[in-house]
Amino acid sequence: MALTLTMSSNMNDSSDPAALLQFIRAAKADGADEGFIVGLLRQNGWSERRIFAAFTAYYKETVGVAVPVRGSRSENARDAFLYLLAFVTLGIWTVAFVWLASALVGHAFPSALDYQNDTGPEFRSSVAGQLASLIVAFPIFLLVSRSIVRETDRRPESLESGVRKWLTYLALVITSVTLLFDAVWFLQQFLEGDLTLRFVLDVLGVFLVAGGVLWYYLGTVRTTASPPGRDRAFGWAATIAVVTIVILGFTGTGGPWHARVLSVDERRVTDLRTTATRLTEIYAKNKALPASLPPAAEVDPTTQKPYTYIPLGGSRFQLCATFDEEDITGADIFWRHPAGLKCYTVDASTF
Repeated sequence: MALTLTMSSNMNDSSDPAALLQFIRAAKADGADEGFIVGLLRQNGWSERRIFAAFTAYYKETVGVAVPVRGSRSENARDAFLYLLAFVTLGIWTVAFVWLASALVGHAFPSALDYQNDTGPEFRSSVAGQLASLIVAFPIFLLVSRSIVRETDRRPESLESGVRKWLTYLALVITSVTLLFDAVWFLQQFLEGDLTLRFVLDVLGVFLVAGGVLWYYLGTVRTTASPPGRDRAFGWAATIAVVTIVILGFTGTGGPWHARVLSVDERRVTDLRTTATRLTEIYAKNKALPASLPPAAEVDPTTQKPYTYIPLGGSRFQLCATFDEEDITGADIFWRHPAGLKCYTVDASTF
């Protein structure tokens, strides 16, 4: 091969990409090998990034087709962000969905083995937390998943992304472990004789949710392109299920307004219990009850008026309050109350 290449000093000092491209054209026209050209240019101070950018431009104008771009680091980082956010929100809303479904099934099918009624403040607080998790996490999951589907439609090569496959398989492992433990739990309860309708519904709910997640994401790593309608079908099925459980959750707890009414009644019971304790302490110290409530006594949270206090003589007294709803929790039998006025008779000597 006869090749005469002269790189003038002004080209060596130049950072003009056009000059580099012009040299590559001349070298290729003279029959120079790409490896020789790259080595020569690197020896004369050109970076590999500049050299291969010039080769990209050269082959684009030579063959008339742009060099395909596999994806940049920024795209990989964006993929990692989207998939991490999708799987985090997926975990949040699926756990909230299963817990809320289990709580509602337990409320509809109470068991004789339950220690207390499941309508107390702790139950309502937990239901409210799961409802909030569903309402916040599920729409974010849908939006992120939609962005991922659009991105894979725009860049089909992203389906082969290592970041995508690693995170997807991690989610599949977690889901598979969940199903495994669920199966073990089901068998254990069966052997212990606790195979009730409520338990069967709980296990079925976990299997349906975990199985749906496993089915969908296993399909995404097995195929190079999404089957028509699969993403839409999964999205609609999940949306219908979540909307249904949210409606049932609000129905089971009576909604925010009902929860506030019950919380106010619970505050009244707490105030009466605190007041009774103070009066008992006064009686223990003075061997007599005061004629009226202490100045710092609690007041009704709605009316801001003191609770009714009636000394009955000796160590006995009454405390009265007006409640908005009947207490059906049964957590404390003494302080249970109907809707409306309720007076509690307390003996300071035994309280």
